[in-house]
Amino acid sequence: MALSKGDFIKLISADQAKIVLTDWINSREAAPGDIALVEEVYVGEDGQIVRLLCEYHPGFLEWRTVFYEAGLTYELLPSRADVTT
Repeated sequence: MALSKGDFIKLISADQAKIVLTDWINSREAAPGDIALVEEVYVGEDGQIVRLLCEYHPGFLEWRTVFYEAGLTYELLPSRADVTT
């Protein structure tokens, strides 16, 4: 399943070897159970790359990391628009 910009996911696992880039202000690594927003999607030679953002609460960055999507196991969550309709 390919992720799209604006998707919300719940991480089941994240292969740390599939990290492309980590934001220098991360307070910790991505962990199972984290809810993340797909901020950007890129297509690379080795597959789709996604930038994920996890905020403890709005404005408080927990982590932001760029992963190869193939290194992620996740559950796609309904978007806020899907929940309200």
